[in-house]
Amino acid sequence: MRAVSPSPAVPLLVGLVRTIRDCCQRKEGEICRKLALTASQFACLLCLPEQGGELNVHEVAETMGLSPSRTSRIVDSLVRAGLLARRAMDSDRRTQLVALTFTGRQKWQLAHQLMVECEEQLLAKLKVQQAQKLAETMKALINAW
Repeated sequence: MRAVSPSPAVPLLVGLVRTIRDCCQRKEGEICRKLALTASQFACLLCLPEQGGELNVHEVAETMGLSPSRTSRIVDSLVRAGLLARRAMDSDRRTQLVALTFTGRQKWQLAHQLMVECEEQLLAKLKVQQAQKLAETMKALINAW
């Protein structure tokens, strides 16, 4: 892992957040490669509930922070890969609902397993009190934004 040394022109907190973001993106990239998914497909997959249930494409788009048209293309790629099933809503045929297939649930479970392992590796390097304080601090930062 690279050392944290933000540029003097970058405030310390911003530099640390950027470094953490970079580390997270690197780990996410490793997980995506293991799952044979793009980062967008990975994010989309994680938006869906594991134990059944359907979401419409607009809900997925909102959760991902993407446009419905971009999300629809990602969903299409996951449907082609056999990870999602898509159907029209009975009451409004224009609204598309998506859900995990059996294969999609397996991939979803593997994704979560890999994320838990990644978190466990990180937390193993911290004392319990440090991990708790880190979680509290990160929550406070998120709430501040």
